[in-house]
Amino acid sequence: MQNNDENILAILGPTNTGKTYLAFEKLLSYSSGIFGFPLRLLARENYDKAIKKVGINNVALITGEEKIIPKEAKYFFCTVESMPNNKIVDCVIIDEVQLAADYERGHVFTDRILNSRGTYLTIFLGSNTIQSILKKLFPKIIVQQQERFSTLTFQPKQNLSKLKPRSAIIAFNINKVYEIAEKIRTHKGGAAVVLGSLSPRTRNAQVDVYENNKVDYLVATDAIGMGLNLNINHICFTALEKFDGRYNRNLYANEIGQIAGRAGRYKNNGTFGYTRDAGILDPLIIKSIETHNYDQIQKIYWRNSNIDFSSINSAISSLKQFPRQNFFIHKKNAVDEINFRNLIDDKDIKSYLKNKSDIKLLWEICRVPDFEKIFNDNYLIFLKNIFITILKNNYKIPEEWMSNRVNKLENISGGIPELSMKISQIRTWTYISNHHDWLVDPTYWQEKTQQIENDLSDSLHLSLTNKFIDASSKYFINSSYEENIENIEINQDNEVILNDIKYGFVSGFDIKFNKKIFSHSLFSLSHVKKSIRNMIEEKIDIFLNAPNDSLSVEDVSKVKSEENTYIYWGEEIIGRIIKGKNIYSPIAETLNTEFISSEKKLLISAKLQNWLDNEIKTILKPIRDKIDENIHPQVRAIAFNCFENLGTYPIIDFKEFIKNIKQNEKTQLSKLGIRVGAKFFFMPNLMKKKSIELNALLWRIFNEYNFKELLPLPKDGRVSFNFEKSIPMTYWKAIGYIFLNNFAFRIDVFEKIFFLARQKIKYGPFLESSDMMNPIGCNSNQLKDILNFCGYDSLTMQDGRNLYFYRFKNKEIIKKNNKNIKKIKKQKNTKSNFKTDPNSPFAVLEKLL
Repeated sequence: MQNNDENILAILGPTNTGKTYLAFEKLLSYSSGIFGFPLRLLARENYDKAIKKVGINNVALITGEEKIIPKEAKYFFCTVESMPNNKIVDCVIIDEVQLAADYERGHVFTDRILNSRGTYLTIFLGSNTIQSILKKLFPKIIVQQQERFSTLTFQPKQNLSKLKPRSAIIAFNINKVYEIAEKIRTHKGGAAVVLGSLSPRTRNAQVDVYENNKVDYLVATDAIGMGLNLNINHICFTALEKFDGRYNRNLYANEIGQIAGRAGRYKNNGTFGYTRDAGILDPLIIKSIETHNYDQIQKIYWRNSNIDFSSINSAISSLKQFPRQNFFIHKKNAVDEINFRNLIDDKDIKSYLKNKSDIKLLWEICRVPDFEKIFNDNYLIFLKNIFITILKNNYKIPEEWMSNRVNKLENISGGIPELSMKISQIRTWTYISNHHDWLVDPTYWQEKTQQIENDLSDSLHLSLTNKFIDASSKYFINSSYEENIENIEINQDNEVILNDIKYGFVSGFDIKFNKKIFSHSLFSLSHVKKSIRNMIEEKIDIFLNAPNDSLSVEDVSKVKSEENTYIYWGEEIIGRIIKGKNIYSPIAETLNTEFISSEKKLLISAKLQNWLDNEIKTILKPIRDKIDENIHPQVRAIAFNCFENLGTYPIIDFKEFIKNIKQNEKTQLSKLGIRVGAKFFFMPNLMKKKSIELNALLWRIFNEYNFKELLPLPKDGRVSFNFEKSIPMTYWKAIGYIFLNNFAFRIDVFEKIFFLARQKIKYGPFLESSDMMNPIGCNSNQLKDILNFCGYDSLTMQDGRNLYFYRFKNKEIIKKNNKNIKKIKKQKNTKSNFKTDPNSPFAVLEKLL
C-alpha cells in the first residue's frame, strides 16, 4: 500500500458545496472503500443511498449501534469511531475532519487522519479551517477548494413572531427548544423538533414532517449544523453562547457559520440572523460568516491509539505517551480513559486484571457510550457489572441477565422525557448487542434492541408531533381562507357547532374534539380552533378575576385513590393537584392544553396554587403557620412532627420531656392547637369532617398510593367505623384515627377511653361497661382490642363480660395490686359470714393469685 502524501486529497469548503456528494461518487468509482462519518445518522443515510446504486450485498454499515456486514461487502459506511482498521480498501474517506479540534472527539478524528489510508486514495472532507494543520501533517497533500453554490446573507434582529416560513430556529438546550416549539405551535401552527439526543429514526421522522411541508418551522439545537441537508431559507439563533460540557462560552464564528450555512440549499440563497434577546454579533464576525472566511485551527487533539495491554502499567503508560508535534494537544481526560482509570483501582475488579485479554476487555467495556449522559458513579457501576458478569460467565453475558434489563424497555408508554430516557437506555443495549464476542446469540439481541429502539422512536415522534404541531391549523398550509364558513356556535351544553356539525365540546380551557370530524376539511377545523382559542382567552381572563370560592376540589370520598385529583371551577375541571415537597404543600397546576399560552398557564397555576394554599391554611390551621422561634426547642420539635403527620404523633418519642413538662411549655403546645394524650399528641381542630377529608386527600396525593377502591372515611360525623381492606397505617394516622382488627376509631375519643381506663385501674381490675363503649361506638370485642392496645389484659367472666387488669410490667403497679389483694383477704377474714359472689371481679382475681 502506498502511504505518501501524494495519494491524499483534501476537499475543503463551507456547507452547501457538494463535498459529500462528490466524495460519495469518487468512493463508488473504486472497487472498494471506507467512508467515515461524524454521525450514525449520516452513515445510515449514505449506506441506504449506496444500496440503491450497487446492491445490498456489496454495502456494509458499521456504527456503535448497528453492524450490517455482508460477506462480500466492498463498501463500508461507518461512524468515524467504528471505521475498521484491519481492512485493505482502495479508497478511504473521512468526513468533517475539522472535528479533530473538538474537545470530546478530536483525538479519534486525529487518529483516523493519521492512520486510515486507502491503497490508491485517501480523502479528507471538511472546513477550510483545517487546511493549515493538514498541510503541516502532509506537505504534499492535494487541496481542492469547493465554493458554496448559494450566497449566505445576514438579516437584522427580529422577533420569532415575525419569522417567515421555512425557517429554522436554533437554541442550545432542550428546555429552550421545547419552549420555542410550543410558542411556534401556538402562533404559527407547529414546528418539527431536532435534538442531538434524539435517535436517528426520530430525528428523520421529525425532519420528514418539515420537508413534507406539514409545518413551516424547525426548532433545533446545533445538531442541525452537521449533515442535515434541508430546504431552509433562514436560520435564526435565539442565543449566541452555549454550554460545551465544561462552561458557558460564546459561539465561535466557524460554529455559527456551520449552522447558519444550512440556510439555502444548492442554488437557493439563504439568510441568517438572531433574536433581539440573543445578544450582539460583531460586524467582523458577520462578515466572516457571509464570506466563509474563518481563522485557521491551530491545534488538534491527539492520543496514542497503539495501547499495550500486556499489563495495567503498560496500558496506562501507552495513554500517557505524549505527541511529537507541537500542534497536537495531548488528550488526557477522554471519557473512556477516565472510566478505565477508575475501574482498574476498584477492589472487585483488580483481581481479574491478570492477563492481556481481560485488561483489553475492560478497556472495550469502558468505551461503551454514556447515551444517558449520567456523568456519575452509577455509570461506572453499570460498566463494572458488565465486566464482572462477562468474566464470571465464560466471557458471555447470560441471556437471562440481558433479558431482565432489555425487556423492561419494551413499554412505549410515557411522556417525552420518559421516552427520551428509554431511547438512551436501549441505545446502550443496542451498542452492547453489536459486540458479537460478548453474547451467545448476538443476532437475536441486535434485532430485539433495534426493534425496541424503533418502537420507542416512533412513539417519541408521535408525542413530539402531538405536542408541538397543531394538526388542524398547519397541515393545510396551502388551503384558501376565502371559503365561506358560517359562524361558529357554542350552545348551552358547551358543544361547538359549525355548519350544523358538532365538532366537540368545550371543557375548562380545552376542547374535546369529536373524532369523526377529522374527516372534514382541515380548513374548517382550523377556524373552529381559531374561534375556540379566542373564546378560551376570554374565558381565562374571566377565571383570573373570579372569586376563590368558585373553586373546589372533588369529593375525596367519591374518588378512587388511583385517579388524579382535579380542581373544579364550577363544574369544569381546570387543574389538578400533584405531590409537593411535603405532605401539606402540594402543587396545583393547570391542565395542559394547546389553547393556553405559557404566560396564561403561569397565571392560572398561580391562582390555583393560591387557592389551594389558603384552603389548607384555613382548614388545617395552624400547620402552615410559621412556628415561633422563641418557644422551647422540644415544643417546636413536637409541633414540627405533628404538622408533618397532619395532626397526630406518638408520645413515646418525647416521653422524657412530657414527664417533666412545665406549665409554660404546656401553654405553648396548647396555643399551637396540640393536646397531650397518654399515647398521642393530637390536634382537635383537625378531627373535624372537613379537615379529615382534606387530610385524606393530602395523604393520597403525597404518597401516590395506588388503591383501586374508595379511601375509607367516617360518615355522618361518626367517630368509629369498620373497614375490611388493607391500607397503610400512615393513612389512619393522617386522618387522626387508629385502626385495629378492621375497626377504625378517632384518636381524641380513644384518649378519653384510655383516660377512663386509667381512672378505673386505680381501684383494681375492672369490668367492661357501657360508659367505655358508648363514646367510641364499639362492642365488647372491639373494646377488648382497644384496651389490649393500651396495655391491659383481660379474662372473660361467666356472664360473658371481660375483666381487665394491667399487665404486670411495672413494680409499682405490682405493689399496688398486692395491696389490693391483701385488702380483699382482710375483708374476707373479717366478714367470714359474707358469701363472695364467685363471678365477682374479686373472686376471679383471687383465683388468679
